[in-house]
Amino acid sequence: MRRLVLLLLMLVFLPFLHAHAAVAAPGKRIALVVGNAAYPQPLLNPVNDARAMAERLRRLGFEVLLRTDINSAQLQQASAELSTKARGADIALVFYAGHGAQAGEANYVLPIGANMHALSSSAIEAQGVSVASLAGDLQRSGARGAVLILDACRQEYTRGGAQVPGHGNGAASHGFSDMAAPRGVVIAYSAGPGALARDFWSPDSRNSPYTSALLDALDAPGLPMGELFSQVASRVATMTHEVQKPRVSFGETSARLVLNMGSGKVTAEPSPGVLASNDNGGTRAPLPPAVAVKPPAAGSARVWPGNVLQDINYEIRMQIAARPFPRQQLEKRARAGDLVAQTALGYGIGGGDAGVKQPKAGMQWLEKAAAKDFPVAQTYLAELLMGKGDPASLKRAGALLDAASQAGYSPAHAYQFDLARRTGAPPQEAARHLQDALMGLMKDYQGAARDLMQPPKK
Repeated sequence: MRRLVLLLLMLVFLPFLHAHAAVAAPGKRIALVVGNAAYPQPLLNPVNDARAMAERLRRLGFEVLLRTDINSAQLQQASAELSTKARGADIALVFYAGHGAQAGEANYVLPIGANMHALSSSAIEAQGVSVASLAGDLQRSGARGAVLILDACRQEYTRGGAQVPGHGNGAASHGFSDMAAPRGVVIAYSAGPGALARDFWSPDSRNSPYTSALLDALDAPGLPMGELFSQVASRVATMTHEVQKPRVSFGETSARLVLNMGSGKVTAEPSPGVLASNDNGGTRAPLPPAVAVKPPAAGSARVWPGNVLQDINYEIRMQIAARPFPRQQLEKRARAGDLVAQTALGYGIGGGDAGVKQPKAGMQWLEKAAAKDFPVAQTYLAELLMGKGDPASLKRAGALLDAASQAGYSPAHAYQFDLARRTGAPPQEAARHLQDALMGLMKDYQGAARDLMQPPKK
């Protein structure tokens, strides 16, 4: 009788013991992580996103192939390499950050070398790599779980706003179409059908809103993929004020798949970098660990791509020009540390462009944003200080404009020219600032102009 009881107990608990063992010792996991940023009009964060994801996936037990700023042939080669290496794996994953677009009903990622300003459907098909082919490589790998994460269709910042190719007559559309994932593959999109994804969520962010939310969600061990991407979508919607709404397609595969089996929580201890395979299949030196999303440290102000700052300034000007002026909304965001809101609120009420003039309160908000080395706020604060006209204010304005211009904000040079004239600086100094202003503006847009003039690459 005792033997019968023991046998029954073993039959009851054996499945649970087996399941526990599977969780404790996950099988082979491999990922291809791609970040493309070096377009003629550069994106700000895809390489940061790729490096952060590569480091996080390594902590989750993945073997990581990292590629940055690669062309179409290199991306296809890397995808095929992943498909081969992932045979028999528990999970094969591809993460892509960069540009993307749709042509007809098909979706394409746009590697380095694509002509971003002549994107007809035929050009996209010739220059891009189809999402279907990336998903197909994952499917052919035979991995038990296949995941394709696309933080793509990034906004391109030129002339104060995102450029959208024309529609009709074979023209392409921004954003991805609502393509269903093939059987056995999960495809996670960073934005809704036909919508663009933001490259940053705050001027001092080091990652896109989608990647930031994904990194946070991956901290939770044992979270099924359905719940993980639901959390990501909710966080991104909040971060972008409901503008960007991610989605996910489960291609007849389980939403219970778990990416973090309990080893991915970020700790305070330093960890080795990711061994990144180079484009020729060799190995580069380890990359530094992923950088958390935080303002730059004092004395280490970043240099921004000028086109990104121009777009941020465009958003600020639109918020200031809105009627009625959204003061309550801006104050709520400003109190939470949103640099764009602090700058729009500060300059709007400080200079009177918002319909109400409160210089002291406005300058206090601008001071908060300027203290975070935000060049647009530094420039607007300098403008208000120049309006005061006293020597101390003019001296402070000069220091702010120096910082803003060194960070890559071209309009700061124009203010430096004005300040030089007001303070009686030598004509040569004023002329130098004027030249810097003109050269800076030309540099901001020369990439777009060059790309417009070149024929599509086949």
